[in-house]
Amino acid sequence: MRTESHLSAGFRNPAMGSQAVFRVALAALSSPARRFPADFAGLFAAPPPMPVTVAAMALTLADGLTPVWLSPSLMGASGWLAFHRSAPPAPAPGGAALVIAASPEELPPLLELDRGTDRYPDRSATVLLGGVLEDGCGGLPVKASGPGIREDTVFGDHGLGRGFFDGWALNRSSYPLGVDVFLCGPGFLAGLPRSVSLIPAPGARTVPSGGGGGSGGVPEGI
Repeated sequence: MRTESHLSAGFRNPAMGSQAVFRVALAALSSPARRFPADFAGLFAAPPPMPVTVAAMALTLADGLTPVWLSPSLMGASGWLAFHRSAPPAPAPGGAALVIAASPEELPPLLELDRGTDRYPDRSATVLLGGVLEDGCGGLPVKASGPGIREDTVFGDHGLGRGFFDGWALNRSSYPLGVDVFLCGPGFLAGLPRSVSLIPAPGARTVPSGGGGGSGGVPEGI
């Protein structure tokens, strides 16, 4: 059994660290499909056992009542997260309130996640997705529209392929049910609330990148 001495430290100041991260997360959800600076490295007392932006969001959103599912390459951080936030592990993605994937390739299909209920749509899962928003990571440019977006915005160079956006179309079709996704890149954060429409931009071509979270044969957009 791992002890405290084998675990990396969390935030230097847990209260101030969580507040700083939460402010950026709230801004990202309020203005979807837009990159927000997220320089969280200085908030940690030691390098975390997962990418900095993912780790900062995990420490901010997880607690003792939040079952967490970690994708395979992040399983080594389970003890760290349990120690700092007392977050119970979820045996399967569908039973998690917080789904954390290291990359689009490790992201389960969105429709397999907890989308909430008609009575409590706010009790759906939240997704933290790493391996995105990196320089030159490519992806399928999409047109974003919906609440928080004043005019159609083209969102590209995010590292997400058509598979993700096919899955997103189904996720949005069940609104107000559905999951919300945070894209966690090196030094950047972007929010994709379930209310946002994401359809391929005119003339868009898929640049090689990860897929994940998708389902084939879905019409482009809603």
